[in-house]
Amino acid sequence: MLSAVGLAALLRRAGAGQLLSLAGMVAGFVVVAGILLFPRTLWVVLPTPGTLQAMAEGVRVALRGVVDQAAPVEVTREFLLITCAGAWAVATSADGLTFRARQPLLAVVPALGLFVFPAIVRNSSPGWYALWFLLGAAGVLLTEGRARLTTWGRWVSSTRARPASGWRLPSTPAANIGRWLAVVACAAGLFLPWLLPGYNQAPLLDYRTGVAAEGPVSINPFVSLRTRLRQARETRMFTVEAVTGEYWRLQTLDRFDGTTWSASGRTDDLVPFVNGAPNPDVEPGAHVTRLTQRYQIDELAGSGSGAVLPAAAAPVSVEAGRSIWQNPANRGIATKSRFRRGFSYQVVSTVLAPQPEDLLRAQDYSQEPGENYLQIQGLDDRVVRLAEDLTKDVPTAYQKALALQRYLRSSQFTYDLEVPELSGGSGGEDRLTQFLFSVRRGYCEQFAIAMAAMARAVHLPARVAMGFTPGRRVGDAFEVTTRDAHAWPEIWFNGVGWVRFEPTPRPDQVDVPAYSQVPPQAPILTASTSGRGSQATATTAPTQSTAVRQQERPDPVLGTAQKARARDRGLLRQPLVLVPLALLVLVAAVPLVKAARNLLARRRAEQRPRDAVAEAYREVSDWAGDAGIGRGPAETPHAYAARLGADHRAAAAPLEELTELYVAAEYALDGTDEQEAHQARRLARAVRARLAAGLGWRRRVVAALSPRSLVAPHPVVVRSARPNGKAPGEEKVPALHR
Repeated sequence: MLSAVGLAALLRRAGAGQLLSLAGMVAGFVVVAGILLFPRTLWVVLPTPGTLQAMAEGVRVALRGVVDQAAPVEVTREFLLITCAGAWAVATSADGLTFRARQPLLAVVPALGLFVFPAIVRNSSPGWYALWFLLGAAGVLLTEGRARLTTWGRWVSSTRARPASGWRLPSTPAANIGRWLAVVACAAGLFLPWLLPGYNQAPLLDYRTGVAAEGPVSINPFVSLRTRLRQARETRMFTVEAVTGEYWRLQTLDRFDGTTWSASGRTDDLVPFVNGAPNPDVEPGAHVTRLTQRYQIDELAGSGSGAVLPAAAAPVSVEAGRSIWQNPANRGIATKSRFRRGFSYQVVSTVLAPQPEDLLRAQDYSQEPGENYLQIQGLDDRVVRLAEDLTKDVPTAYQKALALQRYLRSSQFTYDLEVPELSGGSGGEDRLTQFLFSVRRGYCEQFAIAMAAMARAVHLPARVAMGFTPGRRVGDAFEVTTRDAHAWPEIWFNGVGWVRFEPTPRPDQVDVPAYSQVPPQAPILTASTSGRGSQATATTAPTQSTAVRQQERPDPVLGTAQKARARDRGLLRQPLVLVPLALLVLVAAVPLVKAARNLLARRRAEQRPRDAVAEAYREVSDWAGDAGIGRGPAETPHAYAARLGADHRAAAAPLEELTELYVAAEYALDGTDEQEAHQARRLARAVRARLAAGLGWRRRVVAALSPRSLVAPHPVVVRSARPNGKAPGEEKVPALHR
């Protein structure tokens, strides 16, 4: 920033024009950025073609990251490049507004962007630098106000009408608007706070869980999934291009305290994800299928400092255009920065496809996968006895898991999103005990927790996974929404890995794996749970109907998928197209805004002839300023008319006559009548037409598209009750430059 401000000052002192100064600022940025970020490409301190090439590549990479990521992002040289470019542009625009356009007040606006953006994205409060910014802005406002007062001339009217005289403001349109704003602000401060959300009050609009939420949606593993599943408005979280649907896992929960599951370790304990490395969720030699998935994020959001990415179990390769990390405890893959809507990445997973004979073998859990997955301390004894009774006549770990799954999917339990929150029943029952023995109604969260806890009770290593069901197939992709949020248990089998089971009797969307279908010869176990104890009874039932998994087909050609993805995004969503298009729209809107402003100003001025004359002169002077032939700050109206008439003789006569009417309307004691107002409008049209004819079409286009007159200050018209426009005892002596 100091380099930019210093270079701009040197260019002004050297007398460089606006275009030359702009070119000098661009060249200065290339030099400074090259020294700071690309020193190896420089020749001493001068940029080389290699410097420009490196900067262009850095901008390309950074723009791609801007589309895919959301702040705060990992600090890279590419992001530093565009950040420095933004700061340099702010300094350049602020300098131009202050010293060239003579609008120091507007110079606060670009600097405000530099303050607001980090204040929004940083995790903590803005801190001490907010005070420095506010003090600096207050200093600019004070200096700018004092500078304007010095150009107004001397006030010789009544002391009560002078600015800052007592508590009164001068009777001007701006002062009247200020009074109304003060009244509205005071009324809002007195009457609106009781409507706003505060302590012990629900928010008016809940952007995280409300049915009208439009922002990104996060799935918190420590918060009930029922909020998402019951949400009236179904939100698309992401889409997946894959040949077959899978459960898209976010992370696993392995710590159990008797009632609640959580992930061991911290969520930010991440290690770099290594493509091609064996995944510990799958044992070597296990039957697997390789599944390629291409994700595009819609409304899914991460939480904390990183963002967890959905993926089919056991990912072995991830391509996302940024660094990918993995949590060794919860097995989730993540980035260290949040991502935006439209972020896309590709995952290759080794999905387990075990056969029943692979799971029926005897299991020795003395070594793997560890005591952490067998811990049941704090589990209610009734739950332990129920699990033991359900599996006491079952010889293998696989059949024990099937028995627990069949029991929870039996008619004794009901999938219900309307079940009240489980808060523990009478007699000291915890949530899990209440679900298994009293309520027997719930959603995926309760069923997954119950099966994982009972599996541990019969010495099966188990954990709970959270993520999404496959979703709905649309064309070549699966659409995954908030209704697909899901939890399920996973049980470890030596020689295979972590095997998914599905105990939730959900009528839609869940996928019961083919390997967990009930073998015809296996008994279905039910339990009588009356009283404090539990007793299992064996009966025979036909095989349960389940959805058989689709066999993996050959992966489609990557190029075809990329073309489809590009087609879906559309040309108008490309940043390189959006930015120029937005600029074109803004430029095209300038003439419309000018026309609307002039029309409103004319209608307001119709009430008083003096105002109509001033408005006609203002329109001509504004148009001339946009065309590059405007009135100088030290020119009187007569001097300006003489100079402009000498350069454009065709407009000299009507311009001189219009100037006389304007000066008489502003300063004469006799006032202005309706005939002179009509004559001023006619003269203004004639002056503008003759000036335009002498300038050529290029200058006319510049005058039409230039926004200069929209931000330039306009003279204040002092209103009064007298028809001739003068208040009793009030007269303003103009400053010398007028």
